[in-house]
Amino acid sequence: QASAIDASAATDASADIPVPDGLELLPYQRAGAAYCLERPDVLLADEMGLGKTIQAIGVLNATGAKRVCVVCPASLRLNWQRELTKWLTATLTVGVAMGKAWPTGSDVVIINYDILSKHAEALRAETWDVLVCDESHYLKSPKAARTANVLGRGSRDKAKRLEPIRARRRMFLTGTPIVNRPIELYPVLASIAPDDFGDWRRFARQYCNAQHTRWGWDVTGASNLD
Repeated sequence: QASAIDASAATDASADIPVPDGLELLPYQRAGAAYCLERPDVLLADEMGLGKTIQAIGVLNATGAKRVCVVCPASLRLNWQRELTKWLTATLTVGVAMGKAWPTGSDVVIINYDILSKHAEALRAETWDVLVCDESHYLKSPKAARTANVLGRGSRDKAKRLEPIRARRRMFLTGTPIVNRPIELYPVLASIAPDDFGDWRRFARQYCNAQHTRWGWDVTGASNLD
């Protein structure tokens, strides 16, 4: 565990991360991509402006991914399209889902959180090589439709159940993993590391200073922040 923590903060790595001719990853970006390659599911939480998008594309290049789904806010769709076109080493077509229009035939599909439900069938028609969720703090509420549309939703009522988007590798990117309080991390952490974080009550007690009140559990606090 200590070595993994050290690796998560590494500023360089000897890994060979393919990039197009004339482009080069910065040392810490190479280290970040190398860290992500070691894990099928990962949360990449570098601060804004450090190149999380480029690191994610480095993982696509290194794994030879052929079918990729990128979920992001609507305002970032075109930026992802530009960066993918610039940094991909493989000849992959990049399409953007717009409204009810699905980019049929595209190798890489970019879709924003707000329209996931409109394309639920297409998103689950296959197992993607890589699923990238940018600004993954959008998934902070387990009750939100966009969280259910990405991570799935369990229910005793079969009609209300929703399967997660299936992918062999998943990357969650955000510069603000905790927007307000630790409980917001729970949906993503429980999904990528269920053995460590899947127990909601344990997570709430350990990290959210959970208090059982007459109205139920209060998990708006914080504890063990270090």
